[in-house]
Amino acid sequence: MTIDEDRTLQRSALRLTVQFIAVIFVVLLIVAGVVFAIVSNDVRESNQRSLAVASQLDNVQETPSGTFITVLEHGRQQSSQGIPDGLIDTGALGAEAASGDGGSPSGGAGTQGQRTVDGQTYLISTSRHGDRVVQVAVNLSEGSEELRRLAEALAAASLIALAAAAVASYIMARRAIRPLSEALTRQRQFVADASHELRTPLTILSTRAQILQRRVPKDVSADVSAAVHDMVDDAKTLTAILDDLLAAADTRSATVLVPIDVEAVAAVAITAFRDTAARRTITLLLTGEAEVKILGSESALLRLFRALIANALDHAEKEVRVHIATNKRDAVIKVTDDGPGFDPAIVDRAFDRFASTRSGTPSDGDLHYGLGLALVAEITRRHHGTATIESPAPSGATVVVRLPLSR
Repeated sequence: MTIDEDRTLQRSALRLTVQFIAVIFVVLLIVAGVVFAIVSNDVRESNQRSLAVASQLDNVQETPSGTFITVLEHGRQQSSQGIPDGLIDTGALGAEAASGDGGSPSGGAGTQGQRTVDGQTYLISTSRHGDRVVQVAVNLSEGSEELRRLAEALAAASLIALAAAAVASYIMARRAIRPLSEALTRQRQFVADASHELRTPLTILSTRAQILQRRVPKDVSADVSAAVHDMVDDAKTLTAILDDLLAAADTRSATVLVPIDVEAVAAVAITAFRDTAARRTITLLLTGEAEVKILGSESALLRLFRALIANALDHAEKEVRVHIATNKRDAVIKVTDDGPGFDPAIVDRAFDRFASTRSGTPSDGDLHYGLGLALVAEITRRHHGTATIESPAPSGATVVVRLPLSR
């Protein structure tokens, strides 16, 4: 494995790790929130129980730690020993005492509030029990401190769990991705080997066919001359097929983007197909705007036009039209033929490899290897564009490619 491939593997593993950690973080956050909410509710209920129990005590001196009681009965006020100065809510005591028989019923909750004295927060409940007005103050600091310690413990545990999950998920992600990375490495090696092993004999074959074509005597029979001419065309076709297969197989290749004149590249592609179109008595037209420029790879864009035109010629009856236009931020390439069109049932998979894309069959027995529109889709994707199919009435088909304009 090369350094670049190892870096790619690391980046992929890191992406999976980040995604997994994000999921774990959300789960831990929900669990911690639920636990904290349950404990907080228990603390509140415990404080309310302490208030209820303390309000029933007869002796104000027999109170639990952190709880203070003040009783107002027959105009006489009695408070727990050591009650902090300023803790007694005299206003609430007076209000409950003034309520008389119409006040809170026996054992009622009365009024509640909070007061902070000497840095300590107290929950104060004032209620009337017959002739007695009882005010109970419970120190909330201990419960608040427990909740703070719980929050710190939950945060620490979550951080430790996230760290452990990050390490484990990264290790597992690398192990899971490595077989795929090795398979892609073998595929790329095969692509390189195939390129070297096939391109050389094809180049030699094409060269020999062209030499033979130039040296064929003028008085040779027409069928022999046509066979030699077809041999040259077949060699070119095989070379083009090889280029397309290699481009489709090597998904790692990056597209170097430079300003490209779309109309100029389309003209080159159309020129290359003039003879083919003439032999089939098909009119090949280039229309639309000039000076439409995109950021792209000229060789890739040329392959795109070749694939689109070849696909259209395979199914056209009389005319193939290549139209170049602009639409807001995109260059719009439309290649239209007057053939049988696309079967609506396979339009969604027309850009898949080796898909049968037309209801008819290629004309003149031409080789139809099912990679043309798949290459169009791949090249379009590398140029950050889109490829779609339209079926104009009453027949024919239009492949529409949209590519971002050069800015």
